Amino acid sequence: MTTSVIPALADPTAIAAATPALQPGAQVGAQAGYGVSLTDLGAFEQALARASGGQGATLQARPTHSPAEAMQALFRPLGHIDSEAASLSARASAAVDAQRSMTPGEMVMLSVKCHEFMFHCQLTSNAANRTSDGLQQLFRQQA
Repeated sequence: MTTSVIPALADPTAIAAATPALQPGAQVGAQAGYGVSLTDLGAFEQALARASGGQGATLQARPTHSPAEAMQALFRPLGHIDSEAASLSARASAAVDAQRSMTPGEMVMLSVKCHEFMFHCQLTSNAANRTSDGLQQLFRQQA
């Protein structure tokens, strides 16, 4: 006589009996991946308790606020680069859609705009790298 596992898995009562943590009102524990030690779990539990002020290990959701003016100023150069890229794309698409050869003057102007765009990209990248280096140095000094 052979028994099949499939009917037992299809039965909702068999599934409920096999998974007591998923019962209504039961608490589901956290699951960790490969390589997690008990020390890691203990440290996480202590950090969670400190974060909640010793009132149990629950964190309350907080509403998000709009980005501060300083954060918006940081992203302004990226927005400018994005608008330049869109403008270049529109110019190139217009040249292709016209189905005519570009004049030498138009080709020079498009090349100049491309070089200006690349200069702005390099300048923004350089500023971001220097800012990152400065923050890393600050954190090393603080440590």
